[in-house]
Amino acid sequence: MNRWSIIILVSAAVLSVGCKSRAVKLLQQPASSGPVVVKVEEVKPGGAASGTVYVGSISASRTVTLTAAAPGTIDKLSVRSGQKVTKGQVLCHISSESVESACKATSSRLSQAEDALRRVQKVYESGAVAEIEYIDIKTKVEEARAAHAAACDARDRCSMKAPYSGVIEKVWSYEGEEVILSKPILSIVDLESVKAHFSLPESEYHLYREGIGAEVEIPALEKTFPGTLESKGLTASVLSRSYDCEVSLPRSATGLMPGMVCKIRLSGKVDDERVVIPASAVMTDKGGRFVWTATGGVVGKKYVVPDGFSGNGIIVSDGLEKGDLVIVSGASKVSTGMKVETQR
Repeated sequence: MNRWSIIILVSAAVLSVGCKSRAVKLLQQPASSGPVVVKVEEVKPGGAASGTVYVGSISASRTVTLTAAAPGTIDKLSVRSGQKVTKGQVLCHISSESVESACKATSSRLSQAEDALRRVQKVYESGAVAEIEYIDIKTKVEEARAAHAAACDARDRCSMKAPYSGVIEKVWSYEGEEVILSKPILSIVDLESVKAHFSLPESEYHLYREGIGAEVEIPALEKTFPGTLESKGLTASVLSRSYDCEVSLPRSATGLMPGMVCKIRLSGKVDDERVVIPASAVMTDKGGRFVWTATGGVVGKKYVVPDGFSGNGIIVSDGLEKGDLVIVSGASKVSTGMKVETQR
């Protein structure tokens, strides 16, 4: 056996002895006896609604689209998109030959009718005209006045005025354009009073009533405003099985623009004994859905009855009692009867 072979054999023997010695030391070390640390949440009845966050959007409480009152030509358009306007401000004027002609024609007929009434009235007072003829002429005068008033109203409506103070949302027309009756000209939104719209799942519809308080958070502005649940929809969406709801906001909630994303928390709710736990806490075995609980630092198993979903997890209608500590983190490391250290 040569020199290199001897060196290799000696090295292998040394390594083998070292590995065995290390393995023996590891086996001789005592195993860690400390309890597993788990995170728990206390069961609180009524939690199906508590803290639930709904995502919605901001919309104007009032939006109106002004349309052409008569066919004609836009000879004046004094506003643009994004411009603030005040109630009664003239926004646009339409020149309409048909309206002007109708106004002049009815004015002429009214003058003729009134003149005929004055002449007949003198003769009627002398007794030379029958009363029925006199009443007939008076009726024609009233009809002429009504027709003239309607024509004048149509002419006035050709000067389109803001029905309330707000902001021009969109302008569809331009000066010099020929328009037809009822063509959209522009729209106005009232940004002084806005609302938050969101969808309420049918499983949570009964938890809230109209008039309860709410908090509306606007992430884009980093602000939160108080609100009130103003209305709950009456018909559920066929696809999402949810109801459209509105939260009214105070006029002091400035800076809000239609379309902004918001987070809504409803503060009040009707009595409800269901609870919400994180979805990660619910497991399944042959017996059904269950959760691990920690009572006095000892792990136990409780089967539960899920009843839909909430913004914070799974709604549980049965199986848990008030005060139960549900293991929500570390549940995969435990088993029945194991001792654990709980954290909240």
